[in-house]
Amino acid sequence: MTYMTVIDKLQQSPTRPDLARGFLLSDLNQTVKTEEGHDVILQGRLDPPVDLSDYTFDVARLDLGIYGDVYSYRRGEDHLDDQMDRYRDRTTLNHEDLIRGIVALKISSVTLSDSGPYKVYVPDLRVSFIVNITVVPKGQLSETKRNDPTTTRPPATSPDSAKEESVWKIVVTCVCVCAAAVVGVLLLLVKRGVIRKLQTALQHFIISGESNSVHLLLNSVGEVTFKK
Repeated sequence: MTYMTVIDKLQQSPTRPDLARGFLLSDLNQTVKTEEGHDVILQGRLDPPVDLSDYTFDVARLDLGIYGDVYSYRRGEDHLDDQMDRYRDRTTLNHEDLIRGIVALKISSVTLSDSGPYKVYVPDLRVSFIVNITVVPKGQLSETKRNDPTTTRPPATSPDSAKEESVWKIVVTCVCVCAAAVVGVLLLLVKRGVIRKLQTALQHFIISGESNSVHLLLNSVGEVTFKK
């Protein structure tokens, strides 16, 4: 197959929506951005799946005209006679995926000159998809991501929020100290039996109203206040 035949078919036979078989809509016009030196996979999945092992399909660069042959597959075998020199030994087809109706062609170690639109076309089914590849200098994507203001960063702490947090810490500390003091006093009263005496005196006072009950109550309170 000549360059002209490949390009003519790619440009003059667009995907027909009225066919029962076609690539998934998400695969029809993809955009991939990567750094030079990385690998890129041109991938499309037929829906419903069709075993492509015995079919013919071509991959071409639409922006290079008649010299745009990137890869060709002919009924079970790679057909690389017309492949561009720049892609020699850099294209790898996943033959196992063809059984499941998936075209997955890897281009290894991409360079800046690999940027452009790639079209994968299956002539017998008259279906195709396009992948637009953009290759940037090594390190540029990482730098862009680092400088992206939308990148997740630790939330900034304002002076007001820091001050409010300090106040809350002081309040919580005071509450904890007071609670500990109350618990300590209660434990001391229980240990000395003062609470029991207070309960007994209060019961006598309520029931009989006797003055000695009042004295007992006052003495019990005195123990709490003055007894060491």
